[in-house]
Amino acid sequence: MGIRIVVDSTSDLTDEIIEKYNIKMVPLTVNFENESFLDKVELSTKEFFEKLEVAEKLPTTTLVSPGAFVEVFSEILMEGDQVLGLFIASELSGTYDSARMAKNMIGSDDIHIIDTRSVCLGSFALILEAIKLVEQNKPIEEIVDELERLKEKVVVAAALDTLKYLEKGGRLTKGQAVLGTLLNIKPIIGVKDGKITVIDKIRGKNKAIKWFDEWIEKNNYDLSDKTVLLFHGRAYEQLKLLRDAIEKKYRIKNIIEQEIGAVIGTHAGPGVLGIGFLDK
Repeated sequence: MGIRIVVDSTSDLTDEIIEKYNIKMVPLTVNFENESFLDKVELSTKEFFEKLEVAEKLPTTTLVSPGAFVEVFSEILMEGDQVLGLFIASELSGTYDSARMAKNMIGSDDIHIIDTRSVCLGSFALILEAIKLVEQNKPIEEIVDELERLKEKVVVAAALDTLKYLEKGGRLTKGQAVLGTLLNIKPIIGVKDGKITVIDKIRGKNKAIKWFDEWIEKNNYDLSDKTVLLFHGRAYEQLKLLRDAIEKKYRIKNIIEQEIGAVIGTHAGPGVLGIGFLDK
């Protein structure tokens, strides 16, 4: 009996990793005014940002239904494998609860569900660890225990280029967003215990690279034995500058680059630059 990893589309795993480790990705839905698309299945990141730029109203996202999970889990069980599901923080989406409902509907002890208490890079970092543990042929109960312990070690920070999308989505008042734009303020956000918080503010886009460098140094993060995730939203030139600034300086073992998908892009908007890893 093997172990099959199931994730949702907000982890923004690369296609290469999904294919290499036979991971099942279940998409959330992205809703523009009159159209709905399955994230990453019917709408690519490029198409999403093109639509976002001209959209009058901010798109919304819909969680994965319990029925969709029942279908996916049942298929894996029929193939004789166990399910290891890692999903977006329950504080940020009902997707994890849908997965739990599906598990209860099926009533199988071979389905194990984990709330990553994170999103995007944070979930991705935990999923990488899950892959490693599965590859080591550890029993699923041991893997779940280890992942539950490692959740606390996830580190995520992201610099937003604009406050416009947070304001459009009701996360900021129009006054706050306009003031931020006038002062050229760029918020740095973190994700911890399922909550997104502003951890710092910088003035001007070009200071983001320096901020990340100083943040790594100030926190004494040892990246020499780690896989570091660098994410962007239509900001690959910035990502390259960040990589150049930190890769050799901190002797980073491995870097994975990825562009954010539609769900994260809905609230972060284009220009976002982020870093994530497990600090274990």
